[in-house]
Amino acid sequence: MSTPASPCRDLIVIGAGPAGGNAALVASGAGLDVMLVDEGQQPGGQVWRAPAPGVTPVADADHERGAALRQRLQKAAIPMRVDAGVWSVTPSDEGFEVALAGPAGPELVQTRRLLIATGAQERVVPFAGWTLPGVFGLAAATVLLKSENFLPGRRILVAGQGPLLVAVAAKALKLGKAPVAVVDYNGSLDWLRSLPGFLQHLPSFRQGLAWQVQLLRAGVPFHRRSEITLAEPDDAGVLGSLTIQSVGGGDPQRLEADTLFVGNGLVPSDEILRLLGVRQRPDPFGGWQVEADECGRSSVPGLYVAGDCGGIRGALPSADQGERTGMAIAQDAGLQTGTASRRNPWLDRFADASCALMQVDDRRIFALSDDVILCRCENITAGVVRAAIADGAQDANQLKHFTRLGMGPCQGRMCGANAAALLRLSPGTRPGAERLTPRSPLRPVEIPQMAGSFDYADIPVPKPAPL
Repeated sequence: MSTPASPCRDLIVIGAGPAGGNAALVASGAGLDVMLVDEGQQPGGQVWRAPAPGVTPVADADHERGAALRQRLQKAAIPMRVDAGVWSVTPSDEGFEVALAGPAGPELVQTRRLLIATGAQERVVPFAGWTLPGVFGLAAATVLLKSENFLPGRRILVAGQGPLLVAVAAKALKLGKAPVAVVDYNGSLDWLRSLPGFLQHLPSFRQGLAWQVQLLRAGVPFHRRSEITLAEPDDAGVLGSLTIQSVGGGDPQRLEADTLFVGNGLVPSDEILRLLGVRQRPDPFGGWQVEADECGRSSVPGLYVAGDCGGIRGALPSADQGERTGMAIAQDAGLQTGTASRRNPWLDRFADASCALMQVDDRRIFALSDDVILCRCENITAGVVRAAIADGAQDANQLKHFTRLGMGPCQGRMCGANAAALLRLSPGTRPGAERLTPRSPLRPVEIPQMAGSFDYADIPVPKPAPL
C-alpha cells in the first residue's frame, strides 16, 4: 500500500487556532490555494475550542471569537484536514512535504509554503505525588470547560501561576464547585507589577477583575506566594490531600482535596520548527522563541511561524499576528500589494504582563528532592537524572540515552523543560544543548491511522530470492 499524495498546494497551515485560522483566511482571500490542518475535530485551537456536540457552550468572549472564526472558515470553504495529526514534515523539491495520519489513513501533502501555528503546551513544576489519579493540568481543565462545560471532582483545589489560575477557579465556582483554595505562586506585588500591562486591554482586565471579585465574595481562600509540595493518596490510591508551603518558609498546611488542577505557564509547541532547523533565541520570559520578522518569516525560506509556537504571547496577539503573516505570505507569492499591518503594541504589553506571571526559575527545579518524578512516562526521578549528569551526560540527548527520559508517549513535552533546567544549572554540562533533538514521528501514531483501508491484494509481494 502506498501513501496517497495530494496535488501541491500554495500554502499549508498547521494549526487552526487564532493564529493559523486567521492566517488561512487572509491568504485564501488573497487568492492562494490554502489547506488547513489541525488535530482537533473543529477549528479554534485550545483557547477558542468548540463545544462538543450537544453541549451548551459557555457564553464568554472566547466562545464568541471561536464561533466567529469557524463561521468565517466555513464560508471561505478552505479545505481542511481536521482530526489529523502531523507526524513528519520534510523539505522537498516543491517546498515541503507534510505527512498526515487520521481516520482516513495516511496522506502526503506537498506545499510551496508552510505556516506553523501549533500553539503552546502546558508546563507543570513537579512535586511529590503529582502523578496521582486526580491531579490534572490547568490546560486540561480549560479543555473540559470549553468542550464539555464540566469539571471532575467534589473537593477541588486550583494551584500554579499565571492568569489561567484565576480563570479556572472562577469557572469552577460558576459550575457550583467552589475551590477549597487557590494556591498562587505569585504574590500580590507580582500582580501589581503586571497591572499596567493588563490595563492595555480593558475587556480582558475587567473579566479578570470580575473573576477575582467573584472568588473573594464566595469566600474562596487565596494562598499567595505558595505552592503545592506534596500530594498524598487516600485508601483507594487516588488523590486525598495536598500540602501547601509558603515560598518564604513557615509551617506547611495540609488540605483535603480529591481533585487538583495545577499549571505553571506555557511553553511553545515548536517541534516541527526545530525539526526543520529554524533559528531560535532565548525568550526573556523563559524558554525559546523563533527568530522571525514581524510578519512571521523564519530563517528557513518558505517557512513561516505565527502564534505561541514561536514564543508565548496569548490568543489575541496570536490572532493579530496570524493576519499579518497571512498577508505577508500572499505578498511573497506576488498576490498582495498592500502593506502588512504592524504589531499592536497594546496587545504586546498585555502579553508581556501575562508572561511575567508564568516564569519558572530554573532554581525551583534544581531544588526538587531526588524522589520527585521528573519524567512520568518512564517513571524517571530527579535523582536518576542527577546521577546520569554526574556520570557524564552533558546534554539532553545523552540524558535520554542514559535514563530513557523523553522516550515515552509525550516524547519529552512534559519533562523536557524541567530536565533542561537541571542541565543548565549542573556544572560540566554542555551549554546550549539542553533540548532534545526532535525526530519523526512527532506524535505517537496509531497503526490503524497509518494502515488506512486496504486489502491483502494491495500488499506488494516481492519475488523470491534466487537460490
